[in-house]
Amino acid sequence: MTFAYSGGMAYLPRYEIVYDGACFHVTWLCHNKDWLLQWEWAKRAYYDLLRKYKGKYGIDIYSYNFMDNHPHLVGHLTDKKEFSAFFRVVNSQFARIVNKHLKRRGQVVMDRFKSPVIDSDEYMLKAMAYGDLNQHRAGKVEHPRENEWSSYRYYAYGEEDPFITPSPSYLALGKTPEERQREYSAIVEALIEHRRLMNISHTYFIGDPDWVLKRYRELCERLGRKVTHAMASRMTGPPG
Repeated sequence: MTFAYSGGMAYLPRYEIVYDGACFHVTWLCHNKDWLLQWEWAKRAYYDLLRKYKGKYGIDIYSYNFMDNHPHLVGHLTDKKEFSAFFRVVNSQFARIVNKHLKRRGQVVMDRFKSPVIDSDEYMLKAMAYGDLNQHRAGKVEHPRENEWSSYRYYAYGEEDPFITPSPSYLALGKTPEERQREYSAIVEALIEHRRLMNISHTYFIGDPDWVLKRYRELCERLGRKVTHAMASRMTGPPG
């Protein structure tokens, strides 16, 4: 079953992908792929900025993971214009902090951040787990519980994290915190075991094949492009 799809298309404007009320997976790279998030102070600065402004711009952050040169953020937006404004404010302030601290000039965040939209509870949980697993996938930690800059320990162990808004998809996993923690841990362990399922990079849509195909067709219609049979087949099968 398809988890995510990009359509093989060139870069598309963000406003063509996201919509009011959408759930998202955001990631961006440091300029020139520099390791400008590698320090504790840099991760803390970005965390604090996201936490400070998310309420003002109607953003809920469900999960996160800060790598050394990029973050992963999964959440919900209220208004797509406010969504763009949120990251413009946060990323520009983060750039100033980094440049001041390192006594450097120039870009810190690459201009375009990626923000595919997410379909349902099932795929929301997979996207969250995918983000929590990035340190593990990169060989930085043996298990995501060792990473202090992700949402894994919040969801798997119930550790407090004032930055996170509990994902409704997570809350639906069980009636008690212990039940939800067990279920989320099982999702993560399954992704560790089946590494081929862990791929939501370079995508536009994350979800059920029929939903992905519908979204892609709507996108092509808006842009005056055709959906080819080959692309439709790639989106809806085979399992991968």
